[in-house]
Amino acid sequence: MRLLKGLCPFVVALAIALSALAVPAAATPVAPAPVPTWTQGQSVGYGVYYDLGATAETYLKLVESNPSAYGLQSIQELNVTGSLDSWQVDTVSQVTSSYYTLASQAAEGVKLHVAANVTVASLPQAGTYTGSMSYGLCLPPTVPTGAGTVAANLDATILATSSGTSRLQVSNLAYVSVVDNSTFQADVTFSGYHIPYESTNATACTVTVTYENPTFSLTANTQHQVRALFSPAWDYFNFPITDNKTWWANTTATVGATLSGTINVQGLSSADEASFFDNLTQAFQNTGLTVTGLSSFPIDLSKVSILLGPSYIVNDGVVTDYRVPLDANFRAIASAESLSDGSVHPTYLITDASYECPSSSSMPLGVPLGYAAVYAPDFPASGAGMVVGYQLVVCAGTTSYPAFELKNTSPSTAQQKIGQTETTYQVVPTHGNALVDFFAQPPYLGVLLIVAVVVIVAAVLVMRRRHRPAMAPPGTQPPATPPPPSPPPPGSP
Repeated sequence: MRLLKGLCPFVVALAIALSALAVPAAATPVAPAPVPTWTQGQSVGYGVYYDLGATAETYLKLVESNPSAYGLQSIQELNVTGSLDSWQVDTVSQVTSSYYTLASQAAEGVKLHVAANVTVASLPQAGTYTGSMSYGLCLPPTVPTGAGTVAANLDATILATSSGTSRLQVSNLAYVSVVDNSTFQADVTFSGYHIPYESTNATACTVTVTYENPTFSLTANTQHQVRALFSPAWDYFNFPITDNKTWWANTTATVGATLSGTINVQGLSSADEASFFDNLTQAFQNTGLTVTGLSSFPIDLSKVSILLGPSYIVNDGVVTDYRVPLDANFRAIASAESLSDGSVHPTYLITDASYECPSSSSMPLGVPLGYAAVYAPDFPASGAGMVVGYQLVVCAGTTSYPAFELKNTSPSTAQQKIGQTETTYQVVPTHGNALVDFFAQPPYLGVLLIVAVVVIVAAVLVMRRRHRPAMAPPGTQPPATPPPPSPPPPGSP
């Protein structure tokens, strides 16, 4: 689920959009679930495929039917195509008198194409505008606006794979340790036409608006091994599980990791690249951290070091025995699911304790939102319960809906889908430019989030385990001259 977490804002939006089509989670009485007994070789699979174009079509039609409601005068092109795959297989690979070993394999992929060519009703007019000074403070000027046409193309291919093992206690299925080997590959390109940029000079009290035709791309090819030892063992399930039971699962994870590979962005001016790394360094310093190896692209993760005072958190891409407190509060919600054998089975949704649908139907859609592991006490066999899938659950009024779901499927099907995902979403970089925010602000946030994995790898692992115990995972100006139907290709004059 690393990739889906990285895409969290998109997934949340997708989930809420799909909630109108979802079947509500059933409030079905479920008998208390005792500690299961696992046998070597038992296995479950789960996953999902989404046609992102089909999912977006309904909502694009809403924009096209009433452009003015979205600040648009006209739409020349508005198109989204793509797909999302996420599949995992969990298998009990070893059984001893004290421990189970759970082996996991997963693959997650995204392909996305977005093309937009629209006339915006109110764009800032190019020029430099001066505000006024009052008591030493700059009161920003009013920037005149007018209609103008902008266009953008975004293409992305992303693939994340992982394989690993978890060791769990036979007595209560508490997690003793996890090891995860993962890879991440990305090739993302953005090209834009007539994109507005604003820069502010607080000393001169001016705002300057310029228009550019940017072309950027981002490529990443990284490998990670993350290891965690829990003390005490992390009692994620807290058997017996009963409906609406809440509990705390507290432990300290001692985390180690090895990070390698590169993240590269091109297409930035030298000034923008220098500004990015200056801001990145300052962001680390603001949290008391000192960083080396983050001064230019490409970033080589094996050469990154981060210190907190005199102590290394990351030393040349290696995290050694970093202790992370983990205090998680969970809730179990009784439900029922149709599983891969074609039968409906009693299940428990294990989610954050804060997730609970309101008693009043006046509450708006999407409040609250939860991410739940689906535990089936009698699947794949009676008394041998396992986590059989995951759901992004959302409240519509008083009812909980599985808006986005990694649905249970046979292990053989999930294994086949993993192979297909690794082939379909294989990244073959063909560009050497850097991704910029869709609205053409400097791309600091997006790249910062990617680089930040170096600092928070320990927390990422622990939070991943929290949600997923099984291993994987503008005065008026004349309108601008309209562009051609699509933005000019990179390198065109």
